[in-house]
Amino acid sequence: MSAPAAIVALPLVAGVAAGVRFGAHGAFVIAFLIAAWTAACAAFALGRRAPFVAACAGAAVAAGVLLGARASTDALAPSLLAWFHDCHGAATGEPAVIDGTLDDDAAASPFGASMTLGVDRARCADTWTAVSGGARLSVGGELALRAAGRWRAGRRVLVTATLREPVDYRDPGVPSDRVRLARRGIVLLGSAKSAALVEVRDRASLLAEAGAWMRAKVRVGVAGSVGRWSTKSAAVVTAILIGDRSGLDPDDQRRLQEAGTYHVIAISGGNIAILTAVVLALTRAVRVPRRGATALTLALVAFYGYLAGLTPSVARATLAGVIYLAARLFDHRGPALNAVAVAAVVAVAAAPLDAVDPGFILSFGATVGIIVAVDRLLPVRRRSAGPAWSRRAVRAVWLAALGLGGATLCAEVALAPVSARLFGRISVAGLVLNFAAIPLMSVAQIAGLGAAVLFFVAPPIASICGLAAHLATAGLLRSAALVDVAPWLVFDAPPPAAWVLVWWYSAWAAAIFARGRARGIGIAGVAVIAPLMIASPPFVRAERVAPPPPGWTRVVFLDVGQGDATLVLPAGGAPVLVDTGGVPGSTFDLGRHVTVPALWAFGLGRLDAVVLTHGDPDHVGGAPAVIRAFAPREVWEGVAVPRDESVRRLRVQAEARGSVWRTVRAGGSFSNGAMSLRVLNPPDPEWERQKVRNDDSVVLEARVGDVAFLLPGDAGRDVDAAIASRWEPASIAVVKAPHHGSASASSPGLIAATHPAAVVFSSGKGNRFGHPAPSVMERYIAAGARVFRTDEEGAIVMQTDGKSVEVWTWNGRREALRGRGR
Repeated sequence: MSAPAAIVALPLVAGVAAGVRFGAHGAFVIAFLIAAWTAACAAFALGRRAPFVAACAGAAVAAGVLLGARASTDALAPSLLAWFHDCHGAATGEPAVIDGTLDDDAAASPFGASMTLGVDRARCADTWTAVSGGARLSVGGELALRAAGRWRAGRRVLVTATLREPVDYRDPGVPSDRVRLARRGIVLLGSAKSAALVEVRDRASLLAEAGAWMRAKVRVGVAGSVGRWSTKSAAVVTAILIGDRSGLDPDDQRRLQEAGTYHVIAISGGNIAILTAVVLALTRAVRVPRRGATALTLALVAFYGYLAGLTPSVARATLAGVIYLAARLFDHRGPALNAVAVAAVVAVAAAPLDAVDPGFILSFGATVGIIVAVDRLLPVRRRSAGPAWSRRAVRAVWLAALGLGGATLCAEVALAPVSARLFGRISVAGLVLNFAAIPLMSVAQIAGLGAAVLFFVAPPIASICGLAAHLATAGLLRSAALVDVAPWLVFDAPPPAAWVLVWWYSAWAAAIFARGRARGIGIAGVAVIAPLMIASPPFVRAERVAPPPPGWTRVVFLDVGQGDATLVLPAGGAPVLVDTGGVPGSTFDLGRHVTVPALWAFGLGRLDAVVLTHGDPDHVGGAPAVIRAFAPREVWEGVAVPRDESVRRLRVQAEARGSVWRTVRAGGSFSNGAMSLRVLNPPDPEWERQKVRNDDSVVLEARVGDVAFLLPGDAGRDVDAAIASRWEPASIAVVKAPHHGSASASSPGLIAATHPAAVVFSSGKGNRFGHPAPSVMERYIAAGARVFRTDEEGAIVMQTDGKSVEVWTWNGRREALRGRGR
């Protein structure tokens, strides 16, 4: 067999993924593992190849299940988390003292600096407890930026910080952020108000200090040589050289991700391959013997990986490079697939949870797709007429283009359903852009490395190298802007169901390995499932909520933290989204990661309208992603604020997608299937607004038969009387508490006018505003309203036939609301 390591690698990775996902019945899996190894030994002794391969694969699966289940259990429940739950001071939000080792160099953040550390001990009151687990902390203030250079990987620090657990957005279709972070070793988040609360207690090892010192020098050298031309280019070059992406512009990251070329700025196999090629070429130029050159290159690649911090992606790329060079050093000329399989086995054995990490899946998936598919699918190489030198040049260019194009195509095909499953996106822009992105990245890496080194010995030459790196980086970023010009090259696609993945890869395997009619069937299978995956009708989605009974209208109050997003699904009508959620002052795209996946889970493919109640970020921050994914027919706005740049950009984006921008005022009414919508606020403005005002919120009354829902945005008590005067009594009224339950809203007069059977508070867990205010809660309870809270119960789903309302929540609560007198 040409790649014997694959017999172990593929089953082992699959087993780890199964163990992480489903856990393991230890005794049964151990018994199976022993039986499989016994069968493998017997088959080997008898010379039975097929049973031997099958038994080895079965043993690898069982071993992977055990590794995955154990690693998942340890990651989700480390002793640090148990200490946090037991320690009254930490659990109630009081500062705690933790002692640990920094995993990475501290990075600049919008409000100071951030760091990640493995905690060894923690103090509650005056008692120290030995613990294990990771914490990610933010340190505020300008002093933190100046002090961050001292907070280097490997150093031991003592930090006084306010700690909390990661908060999940509990909506259908939205993966757990708590689990994602735990699998990366982080179980607590926290903040320190000042750098004075961070004490460096001990330096790292000599090798770790050397690596941190060199990373600091690279940052300085790149900033001085590339940064003189462009700070944006310097941030990209720094990311390419040492994997530090903290300085990247969020819009540039988004474009690169959508363009399918983000991989070029993350240290990966491509970067290691370029470094290997450069070092081998230089050693050949100075006539170093082949074996010595290989040994030197191996050492430099290993140190480069260590220098870059050995994050999981860096470690995988470095490991693959070391395995390749080691095989070359000892004259082992096995196939590339075997080296990749060995690297996968070592990586998963060392860190089992890497098997479910998106970076692992993408890097190994792309590599395997390229290795397996390119040689089988490339057309016959053409010959060129003319002189020998020209034939060789044309042939070299042709083969390079053919190889790059074939590799890109195979990687994109191999990863399309995985990308949809992990990120809700399929991009074909990379098929074109990689022809520019990969050469430009190569120039940026080589020139940037030269600039960083020469900055300290020959600044003028470093400046020239910095210019070359800047021009290459600028070209790379400009190429990614293609997705803004041609957004149809990127498809937002709900995560496909497991059977779609099985179909895709079975068909793709037939297209690669089969011959004749079977290959045609495989190609046809890919051609059939690809448009289905992009169009994504509900039956191909990985997660979808069962629809309401026929003739029933559904209203969903999504859990978007300290924000608002309400989905209205009228019976016989078209879906409407009222606000989109958002996180003020953060680069986290809540719309992309929370609102859009939740809408997909409820079966949406398009929206009829998006209502922007007002321009606060916690209401409209998720709108760009929603508009991109669902291209609403209309976008509704209340009182315009000409100086509000965020809403202005939204209008440009919406109109580019073909949406009609509509202004609504009090008194407007609309019919949508079984539901009627009335606008209760705002009235026509008497002056031009200079800033967003809560009282200008669009307030909607959504009515189905004898059931009415009040959706008031952030309207305050000053407009409650006007809203109450326009409200029409209903047998069952459901009120979404204005302004997240703030004490400045929900006046007694509004509550008396609406007489709610239920109230919904949309607020974030542990939010700093104290929403919902206890006085407001008491006011609604005194009025006889059932209380529902997204911060405690997750998404709240209400469905009605116009006579009664059924309620269920993410955490399993179920109730029925009946009309007055029932």
